[in-house]
Amino acid sequence: MVPISGLTGVTSIWRNIGEMNNKGIEVSLGGDIVRNEDWLWSLDVNLGYNTNKLTKLYPTKNADGTYSVKPVIIGDGLGIAGSAQRVLEPGRPVDTYYLKEWAGVNPENGSPLWYKVQRDANGNETARDTTSRYAQATFEKLYRASPTFFGGFSTALQYKQFDMSAVFGYAVGGKIYNYSRQEYDSDGTYTDRNQMKLMPEWSRWQKPGDIATHPVARYNNTQQGNQMSSRYLEDRDFLRLRSLTVGYNVKLSRFKVNNLRVFFAGENLFVITNYSGVDPEIPANDGAVLSSTGPSVYPATRRYMFGLNVSF
Repeated sequence: MVPISGLTGVTSIWRNIGEMNNKGIEVSLGGDIVRNEDWLWSLDVNLGYNTNKLTKLYPTKNADGTYSVKPVIIGDGLGIAGSAQRVLEPGRPVDTYYLKEWAGVNPENGSPLWYKVQRDANGNETARDTTSRYAQATFEKLYRASPTFFGGFSTALQYKQFDMSAVFGYAVGGKIYNYSRQEYDSDGTYTDRNQMKLMPEWSRWQKPGDIATHPVARYNNTQQGNQMSSRYLEDRDFLRLRSLTVGYNVKLSRFKVNNLRVFFAGENLFVITNYSGVDPEIPANDGAVLSSTGPSVYPATRRYMFGLNVSF
């Protein structure tokens, strides 16, 4: 959305503001690994890779009437503690996050830390320090949202009357912003909601000298540790079993039945991921339900089916 004068009653419109280049490859490989009188085992693998780069931004009008090309900061408008902004700048991917960079926890007092970076006129970093004051932290261009590799693989197995097939999906690389953690992993900022259970690899600061991933928890905490920053960026890597089908065929020719197949089928049976949110495949700005308390998402439904197939 591009802001315009509000004289017409409209303050922003959709408009192309630049040009980008997308490149990628997709590779598929499949075949039978085992095939004989009793056994059949096949495997199909799909691998995708995609990268993008903003190649051009159209000039914008300055206050003095001149035009210049400047990076554009965009937000998704989600979250009660801010928006996970992204930066549009020629030469960078269009899904580059633009956030204050989380620096961890002060081991002396448990306060949250962010980076404060100084740069010269050309934008080159000259100094880097940490600060416990959120307002002093600087915005940085961090990570990509899109996965580096993605795809799936499927396998089918048959042994005499038994058959099985499975379909998996995966993604590697990229970061996802976990909005829910700003509410439920907020170190006690909000007094009207519970806090989430810490993941096994996380730890809470409790006494001086603790090397922890999470600041000290206080009732009605005012240290702003849950403000928008890279603290809530998480890896979106995952491996998901999308579907699994197991069947058994019974010959009943003496009952004038050519075949009776009993089967079990399941969908979304498990997902392996370090993401602490609901679903690494469903970002909060895609399919989100917006409410007064921020965005939420519906996880993929797990389904089970039993059935019979009869052919005469």
